[in-house]
Amino acid sequence: MPEKVKLRIIKQVNYVRTRGCICGDEYMKPVKPVTWNETLYTSALSHARDMDRNNFFDHFSSDGKNVGERLDGFGYIWIHIGENLGTGQISFSEVLKDWIESPSHCKMLMNPEVKEMGVAKYKTFWVQHFGSRIPHQNK
Repeated sequence: MPEKVKLRIIKQVNYVRTRGCICGDEYMKPVKPVTWNETLYTSALSHARDMDRNNFFDHFSSDGKNVGERLDGFGYIWIHIGENLGTGQISFSEVLKDWIESPSHCKMLMNPEVKEMGVAKYKTFWVQHFGSRIPHQNK
């Protein structure tokens, strides 16, 4: 993914995170911004491709792995993780709007425990992975 696209995505996500928002009927106070993480991007892209190739839409992979198990496979040593999925949106702005309008996705966007993020789009599928690494793993 081009650097300018990554920067635009991070800017949009952090705009929401640092201002706070309403998720469903709950106000989520502002939280610290996240940074881009290539491993989270790679895992997100892998899941988007899996959903496209195997014609499904789920938080579990075609071989039954959840997001934590998938991130383990990429060597991301995590303490907090999360995943947002979307399908059919053309732009990141559109999928972000849909995530904000969905209480569970919105709360994931606003989770103060996550520090890093990666977003991938493959064909019609969007995957957003969030994480925080175990402190001694932050390099």
